[in-house]
Amino acid sequence: MRDRGEVTRRRSAAILVGFSIVLLAVIAASFYMGAVRLGPSDVLGVLARKVGWSLGPEPSVRAEAVVWQIRAPRITMGIIAGVALACSGAALQGVFRNPMADPHLLGIGPGAAVGGALGTLLGGSSFAVLGAVGTGLVTAVVLRTLVETRATERARFILMGVALGLALSAWVGFAVFAGDRTKVPPVEFWLLGGLGSSTWAIAGRAAAFVAAGSAVIIGGWRTLDVLALGEAEARHLGVNVDRFMTVMMLAVGMTVGAVVGAIGVIVFVGLLIPHIVRKTLGPRHGILLLGCAILGPAFVVGADLAARTLFSPVEIPVGLVTAAIAGPFFLWLARRDVGVVT
Repeated sequence: MRDRGEVTRRRSAAILVGFSIVLLAVIAASFYMGAVRLGPSDVLGVLARKVGWSLGPEPSVRAEAVVWQIRAPRITMGIIAGVALACSGAALQGVFRNPMADPHLLGIGPGAAVGGALGTLLGGSSFAVLGAVGTGLVTAVVLRTLVETRATERARFILMGVALGLALSAWVGFAVFAGDRTKVPPVEFWLLGGLGSSTWAIAGRAAAFVAAGSAVIIGGWRTLDVLALGEAEARHLGVNVDRFMTVMMLAVGMTVGAVVGAIGVIVFVGLLIPHIVRKTLGPRHGILLLGCAILGPAFVVGADLAARTLFSPVEIPVGLVTAAIAGPFFLWLARRDVGVVT
């Protein structure tokens, strides 16, 4: 048993190292590739000088602007979003014991988009994250109140979330078209996402909420493992299931809301990544959440790289890329696990 456990730990460590290598490779490619092509000396020179080192000749003003003012905050925001969305998806799937639970499908993402649009309309872009966090929390509370969590109610659970998301998506459109459209980003930004407007200030505002929410989510990994045994068993073992679900839903609402307020809704990250990690690392939530925190950013940053290079110089929404990748997976999962597709 000890030998088998040691092999499992080594295998998990090797997989996590592999995920990390993928993340680093995607980050490097995102720094180098784009409308303006940069060499390794340009990127490394700018980054080194920002931490107080001198590496080679002084970078050009153009290279410094592209690396530090455009690509670095964009990549940073992609990392923040990847951690938030992937870990939130894993938490929702664990809380509701439903393989199709996802922040977008359950309406939390569209709900946050309503607040982001209203916050921008009423107070400018600096209020987008705060507004999205607020309505993300409200949506999470509404969802927690309305949704049955029993395994026998899986189809109803997903349908209620989809209905809530559709209604809230319509309100995003109302908020945009009813306001000053010169001040509010277009509907496609809120519903399909984009990292093109990322700045250090936006990333900083989102990071504060994501760090707090993710700490709650990751800190609940042991209880998520217990909850996987079933609600009755978890209650028997001393878990206050109702309170735990409420706390996790609020953490997800705050985390997803912060991301949506910064970059709009990026679909299916919370559905796809936890399943990939679960297949490779197993169902225990400690290692699952760690894997999601590594592979999620790799997926989002990679999708953003594809969004801005596939049809260059035209940039497409990141949500189109993630939907194109994860959509077929969603259909397969719906047919296999829930029976929604027949």
